[in-house]
Amino acid sequence: MSDLDEGDVKILTQLQRDGRMNYAELSQEVGIPDSTVHSKVARLRERGVIRDFVVILDYEKVGFGIAALIGVETGAQLYTSVAGELSRLDEVVEVYGTTAEFDLMVKVRTVSLRRLSEILNTIRSIKGVDDLFVMTILETFKEEHGVPLDKRP
Repeated sequence: MSDLDEGDVKILTQLQRDGRMNYAELSQEVGIPDSTVHSKVARLRERGVIRDFVVILDYEKVGFGIAALIGVETGAQLYTSVAGELSRLDEVVEVYGTTAEFDLMVKVRTVSLRRLSEILNTIRSIKGVDDLFVMTILETFKEEHGVPLDKRP
């Protein structure tokens, strides 16, 4: 967004690093008064720039160590409804419409290969799903949740 000012970018950069920072800590880090930080964060939330504050889990430690990427082919008429059905599945953590070989790309996190197989069967049963291509993730080398705001135009 081009309407983010320098203070907004500084605040967002710090919150991406540590979303638990209180306003006093944030103020000290970015060099902006507490009251201004508070109003800027409130405004960024109201505008939807900050969607939420969440805890990022270690999936292995909480028992969700199995991950897969699934390419889903759909008919054009059912693309949106298939995406909606996929989004309602608990262990589906990401759903993307793409311009690639597959109409949709889905990321699943689950507890076992057996459960992954059950999820795949559920996906296959969704009206409009024509084909699946499944890639089980063996290792994660990078998985970030922030973006480099200093690289914006």
